Amino acid sequence: MELLTGEALSVKAQDIFGSPAGLFLGMLLARTTPPRFGYWLARRMARWMRRSRYDMFRTLRENLSYVVQANDTKLDDLAEEALYQAGCCYFDMFHYRPKDILAKEIVQYDPEEWAQASRLFADERGTIAVGAHLSNYDLAAQWFVLQGFGLQALSLPNPDRGDRVINDLRRERGIEVTPISVRSLRDAVRRLRQGGVIITGVDRPVTHEEDATLFFGAPAVLPRGHIRLALQTNSRALVVYCLRQPDGHYRLHLSDGIDMVRTGDRKRDIEVNTRRVLTLIEDSIRSAPEQWVMLTPVWRRPGEKA
Repeated sequence: MELLTGEALSVKAQDIFGSPAGLFLGMLLARTTPPRFGYWLARRMARWMRRSRYDMFRTLRENLSYVVQANDTKLDDLAEEALYQAGCCYFDMFHYRPKDILAKEIVQYDPEEWAQASRLFADERGTIAVGAHLSNYDLAAQWFVLQGFGLQALSLPNPDRGDRVINDLRRERGIEVTPISVRSLRDAVRRLRQGGVIITGVDRPVTHEEDATLFFGAPAVLPRGHIRLALQTNSRALVVYCLRQPDGHYRLHLSDGIDMVRTGDRKRDIEVNTRRVLTLIEDSIRSAPEQWVMLTPVWRRPGEKA
């Protein structure tokens, strides 16, 4: 019998955890077991991935090395903690129904920040809410919907089977999930011009055809579509993230509205505004690097070795 290498085992693990069957099993466990068990299981899985040096663990560790200057042991600890936090977030997303999110006050917030953000959401100018893959961004989006604000989420183009399962769950919770395409971008432009809200992540490479920009001081090819949309529709950007607290609740953080700088040079406008937003994204990740779960290499191009 052929023995699998550590890398091959990693691929098998990702295939299992990210497959529809694996996700449905996770949903079933989360909906039928108490949080204490789910969190215990998340810790066991994170330690298992650390010991096995799975690709998910190694990629996460590599990304964190750009955020935190630390020795090997500290980076291992951070990567393990991030995987544990991710497991808890997925458990909570599957475990809590929309009515629970409100009744149990799972998402907590600063009243002044939310008052300002809700005014932006209700304004005739559109708002593009952006964030990193930090903690439970799904619960934050669901919370916005529960406050009465419709959202169009621009997600990864060409989602795989596992992503489609998650996207279906998001739709069930009231989020209009639209993988990036010509049609979805046209819909986004129309929504923004009507004063609507778009939400998207901006810390994951989608294409390597863009020019690199600085992210944590190193060149990375990150999305600029949100900036192009904001410039085209005269919309504001808003950096949003929520962090898991020791008591299991999530603390929502919302930036001030970000108006686009316009110099008359479109290429420069895109780069300047991209960096303005990424500076706030960097601050959000630095506030809790152990909750940043980016499982795609951010600074390494496809084919490059770590």
